[in-house]
Amino acid sequence: MSAESQEWHEFGRALRKSRKGHQITQRQLGELIGWADSMVSRWESGTLTPSAEAIEALDSALTTEGKLISLGLHAAMADSNRLRKGTVEAKASTRDEDDSMERRRLMRDAAAVAVGGAVAPVLATLTDAWQSYGPRISGASVSQEMIDDWEEAAEAHWERSYYDSPAAVLAALAVDYADLAPHLGRTQPEAVERNLSHAAARFSALIAGAWYDLDNRREALRWWNRAHTLADASRDSAQSSLTRSWEASHRRHDGDDVLPLLQEARRLAGDRPSLTLFSALRVEVQALATQGRTEEAIIALNRAENVLEALPAQAPGIRPDWYSRSLVYTLAGDDRKAEEARDAAGKAYDAAHLMSTVLELHRAATQARTDPEQGAQYALSTLNGLPAKRRDRQVTSSARLVLTTLPERAKALPAVKELRVLTASKPA
Repeated sequence: MSAESQEWHEFGRALRKSRKGHQITQRQLGELIGWADSMVSRWESGTLTPSAEAIEALDSALTTEGKLISLGLHAAMADSNRLRKGTVEAKASTRDEDDSMERRRLMRDAAAVAVGGAVAPVLATLTDAWQSYGPRISGASVSQEMIDDWEEAAEAHWERSYYDSPAAVLAALAVDYADLAPHLGRTQPEAVERNLSHAAARFSALIAGAWYDLDNRREALRWWNRAHTLADASRDSAQSSLTRSWEASHRRHDGDDVLPLLQEARRLAGDRPSLTLFSALRVEVQALATQGRTEEAIIALNRAENVLEALPAQAPGIRPDWYSRSLVYTLAGDDRKAEEARDAAGKAYDAAHLMSTVLELHRAATQARTDPEQGAQYALSTLNGLPAKRRDRQVTSSARLVLTTLPERAKALPAVKELRVLTASKPA
C-alpha cells in the first residue's frame, strides 16, 4: 500500500537512521528480514507502507526496542484518523462502508504485530460478522451488545497491560478503538452518546498510558485530554475522576506535580467511601512518596486504607494496596514494613505480573541502602531478566528508586553507573 504521509516519512527516517547506526546496507537489511532491498528503500523513503510482519522484523533486526513498532502504529492510526475525518459527516452509504472496512484493515494490520499475522484476518472476519448480527438501538448506529462488548474489552485490555509490552497493548487497543471511534462522530440518542463516551474514555486513557510507557509524552498528553473530554461527556463523575487518577499515576513517574490533578479527582469522587475515591487517594500516596514527602505519604496511606476498610468486603476490586505500602516504606527506610508489604503482594500477583517486577525493584532499593553493590546488582539482574520491550517507564522509574537510596560514597560503583545509564529518562 502506498504511504506518502508525514507519519510514514517519519517512520522511514527512523528506519534509515537505525540501519545506518548498525552500519549495514539496504540489501543486507533485506537479507536479514527476508524482504527485497527495493522494499527497504521504499519504506525508508516513506512511499510504501510496510506490513505489520515487516515492521516487527525490522524492529527486531535493528534492536530498536519497540520504537519502530510504535512509529508504525502511530502512522497507521494517523491514516485511520484521516479516513474517519473524511467520512464522519457522510450518511451511511457504500462509500462509507468501504471506508470503514479500510479503517479497520489499517488498524488490524498494525495489531497483527500483537496477535500474529495469521490470526489477524480471521479476527477481522469474525468481528465484522458478530457486529452485523446485533440489532441496532433505534436512532443509533450501534447495538447495546456492541457497547457492552467495548466496555468488557476495555477491562480486558487494562488487565493485559500488566503482562504485555506497551507496543502490543497499544496495537490491541487500536483494533477495538478503530471500531468504536466512527460512532462517536455520528448523531446518537442522548443515552447512547453517553454510553459510547464512557467506553471511549476508558480506551483513550489506556491508549494514553501505553503511549506514555513508550516514552511518547506528546501523544500521551493528547490522549489524556481526549479521555477527560469523553469522560466528562459521559456524565459519569466516577469515570471523570478515574481518568484523572490514571493520568496522575503515569505522570508522577516523570516527577510532574500531579497533586492538583488528584485534588480534582478526589472532588469528582465525592466524600463517600468508594473505589473511585480510593484510587485517587492511593495515587496521591505514590505522588507524595515519589516527591520525598514520606511523612505526608504515610498519612495519606492511612487515609486511603480507612476508605478501603469502609467498603463492603465482597465488593469487586477490594484488596489492600501492597504496592503503595511497599513504595512508601521503602523510601521511608522502614525495612520491616516494606518487606511485609512485598511478602503479602507476592500472594496477590503472579510472577509474570508487572507489579511483581516493580516490587522486586523496591527490594533492590532496600538492599542498596545498606549494601549498595548488592542492591544495584539485584536491580540490574531484575531489569536484564525482562525483554527489552517490557522495560517501560513504570519499570525504569521503579529501578531509579535504587539510586535515591544509595549513600553518597556508592555513586562511583560500576554497577551503579550501569544502572544509571540503563534507567536514564529519555527525552519526551
